Amino acid sequence: MKMVILFLALTSMVYGEVDKSLCLVKNTGVTRRFTPKGTPNYFFKASPEGRYIYYITGNKNFRIDTATGEEVLLPGNADPVPSSDGNLLSSINWRNHGKKDWSLNLMPMNDWDVIRDSSGRLDELTLFTDESTRRTYQSVGTLGDNKYRVLSFDDGTKKLVIRDYLLENGKITPLGEKDIFLTRHFLRLPMISRNGQELISLDVNTNETVIYKFKTGLFSKKLNGLDEVDRLPFPSGKGDFSFDGKKVVFHVTETVDKWKKRSGSDEVALPPNFKNNAEVRNIFIYDRETKSVTPVTQNKIGNSYFPVFLEDGSLIYLDQQEGQKLSFVYSEVPKIAPRSLEKAKSCYSGRKFDSVLTKLSNLWMKVCTNWDGADTGASKVMMMNMPIKLCLQLAKESQDKNVEKMCQALKNSEIKTPSIVIEENPVKKMIKVKCQICHQGNIPFDDEKDLAKYKDKILKRINSSDPAYRMPLGGSLSKQEIQDFKSYLESL
Repeated sequence: MKMVILFLALTSMVYGEVDKSLCLVKNTGVTRRFTPKGTPNYFFKASPEGRYIYYITGNKNFRIDTATGEEVLLPGNADPVPSSDGNLLSSINWRNHGKKDWSLNLMPMNDWDVIRDSSGRLDELTLFTDESTRRTYQSVGTLGDNKYRVLSFDDGTKKLVIRDYLLENGKITPLGEKDIFLTRHFLRLPMISRNGQELISLDVNTNETVIYKFKTGLFSKKLNGLDEVDRLPFPSGKGDFSFDGKKVVFHVTETVDKWKKRSGSDEVALPPNFKNNAEVRNIFIYDRETKSVTPVTQNKIGNSYFPVFLEDGSLIYLDQQEGQKLSFVYSEVPKIAPRSLEKAKSCYSGRKFDSVLTKLSNLWMKVCTNWDGADTGASKVMMMNMPIKLCLQLAKESQDKNVEKMCQALKNSEIKTPSIVIEENPVKKMIKVKCQICHQGNIPFDDEKDLAKYKDKILKRINSSDPAYRMPLGGSLSKQEIQDFKSYLESL
């Protein structure tokens, strides 16, 4: 006990000149907190505008209408994941009578819900169940032309697995004779991009985050599968791509009690429980073009995790703070200057950057937190947006020239905050969500001058009775939406 008191006294003396008020950072972007009826067990998904949330609680799947509070039961026992265009829902079976454990359910959707019979239950004629592999952590990419790509993790082989499916005339058909296994045993928590062309995953060998691109000709017999396109020097939980694919959002776990550190990566573990205050989770956005990191939350106690991008660039994530129920939080991206990893690293060679950032992280933990530190590497990403004034004070008190150099590197790495374009026009917003994601390849939605030439073709497709030809694919527009679309085209 005397040794502990002596240590605290020495720490206070060493860092007495540091302004600890600089440690206080509030999560200022929160716009709404929604508490569901059940307690979410794992990751969730949402419709593009954020009205509907799909989540698992007590081995049952639900869809919440956050506008009314209504919750409806969905098929399956885990991981209800819709496609971004709202035409397909996937889920996993587990201990479901008559269903193989870890088999994959695929169902067409209408108005962000499954097709139901007169009793309100799933119309079983619309259900397709794929039992070819043991699927978990699945996600869905929208390829266009009624095709969808499902990425999963096979817990038996410890490999990632993908398969493409066709949704046509309300029927789901697998493409190809069998699943494609991706030959990398060290990847966990995979998440596919919205267009089905990339994935983000945790590399458990290095405890880093990796983004891969699917190779051209993926379904040939010469499959290797993936090209690495980006690697982040910190671990992350299940990430999510923005709608344009230019950003990824993820949470990072810091084990703050070294006596409760798990073997392996903390990110693979189940969500936290406040009966065990061993961890803190925070959310960050990585801009792939500027190579910059923006913190969304900066908890020192509590957990924010499993973030999901909405179409306007804002976020929903799960949030659990002491004394509060686990809730879904809607948040804007904080308006702060992000910092570029590449620019900061350019001042160093080899692994020097990583080691000095770890030093800075350890100094920050001693002054700004009561963590004893398990050196999981997660806190390093928090240093990317440390106030420079605080950084310089820590460097001065520690008398470490390398840390002082890191402060300067972080300062020089600041870039202008990327602007987020929010579509205010309700008709353009409707077109973007319901039509553009599947038809961008053959209709120039982003060029109003060229789009005017497609007026007759578009009107013919949105009024068609053929679901294979009609726009949007697998769905339909209301009479008012058709009239609004027509008026918009005539205005071009």
